[in-house]
Amino acid sequence: MLTPMDIHNKEFKRGFRGYSEEDVDAFMEDIAGDYEKVFRENCELKEQNEKIQDKLNQYEKMEKTMNNTLMLAQQTADNAKVTAQKEADLILQEANNKSKQMMDETLLNLQKSRQELDKLTAQIRAFREKCRAILSSQLRLLDDMTLEGKNKEEVSGDSAEKDKDHNR
Repeated sequence: MLTPMDIHNKEFKRGFRGYSEEDVDAFMEDIAGDYEKVFRENCELKEQNEKIQDKLNQYEKMEKTMNNTLMLAQQTADNAKVTAQKEADLILQEANNKSKQMMDETLLNLQKSRQELDKLTAQIRAFREKCRAILSSQLRLLDDMTLEGKNKEEVSGDSAEKDKDHNR
């Protein structure tokens, strides 16, 4: 690459009837100045470009990291959803099982209660029958006692009349 110094130090061979040395030197001086300015700007732009490229590389790395982080966050969220759904399903299943167990226990208790009620109803019926039988027996006994009393009265009443008749 040609540098401003190369232009500045360039010397041309002299020839017969060549260009005016002063004009060539002045022109070369102008070219060297402009070239130096362009060369410096080019160097500055290259530096800026390198800095911008470094920043771009950093931003690209950051973007890649952020994308990876987002993907990881999405995967984590998806995994959390799946785990939560599994836990919810398990809780529902356990609740259904417990509910079924409670229903089974309640039905069993109801059957036992019905059997107990039937047993108590039968015992009450038997007790009533015994009470009726005892009462009937007592009433017959009372009736028998009343009849015996009447018979004795009649017998005694007949004796008393006989005694009255006898005494008369």
